[in-house]
Amino acid sequence: MNMKRTALISAFAVMILSPLLAGNASANNISSSWIIDQQTKSRLFVGGYDKEKKQLYLGWQISLKDGWKTYWRSPGDAGLPPRWTWTQNHNIQNISVKWPAPKILHIFGMDTYVYYHEVILPITMEVSDVTKPTSILLNLEYMICAEICIPKEGQYRLDIPELGHINVSFFQKALLDRHRALVPTIISGDSINVQLDTENTLLIDLPADFKPVDDIIIEGPDGLLFGRPKLTDTTDQNRFTARYSGNQAIKGQQLTLTFLFKDGTASETTVTVPPPQIK
Repeated sequence: MNMKRTALISAFAVMILSPLLAGNASANNISSSWIIDQQTKSRLFVGGYDKEKKQLYLGWQISLKDGWKTYWRSPGDAGLPPRWTWTQNHNIQNISVKWPAPKILHIFGMDTYVYYHEVILPITMEVSDVTKPTSILLNLEYMICAEICIPKEGQYRLDIPELGHINVSFFQKALLDRHRALVPTIISGDSINVQLDTENTLLIDLPADFKPVDDIIIEGPDGLLFGRPKLTDTTDQNRFTARYSGNQAIKGQQLTLTFLFKDGTASETTVTVPPPQIK
């Protein structure tokens, strides 16, 4: 009799507490619905917030099946970068997307900059009023490739309580923090010398104390394409040349250099291409 009574009480407690626990879980794990297909699953989630700075920290997460890849902000010689459209946002301003360092895929004489397996792109948003709820709707177009390439599109919605009344799950915060740490650090380009060498060739000189570089990704304005930088001499690990092409004049243009270091870290800087030196 006592055992039956105990079982009934336990069952009743579960019935009462389950909705409350479910409510707390949903409050702590603020996320859009997963979009799942044959090759991918993706979502948008909250991974942190700073009430004093009035900032929300989100992550767009995509998991890809083995053999598939998607593209960095600059795809390289092939592919398409993600295209972001933020619509029906309320209480949001100044959206900034960060990009973990990509892998370089060299195939058929082309270099592309890609992500495999899983990546989370960190997003920072400024909240206009921390005492009001926030709603976000993201429409995202992106491409995945294996033997074939497939364009994808996803719509992700988040409804977030006022910042003083949300609790971010430890798991989601850890996921986002891990990928935020993979975003290249911003460094000064003052000690990096970039100049025109021969026709359609850039010369990149790094300071003597620069960390050992594995690869450099060069981005410029639309109309300019850059080849993969190569060491000018295997004995000099700090001097590179890179071929470029396009219908855009390169003199005076600002370039973004992303350095992938041999220790697995990455840094990013901007430099301006001066006119060629008069000899």
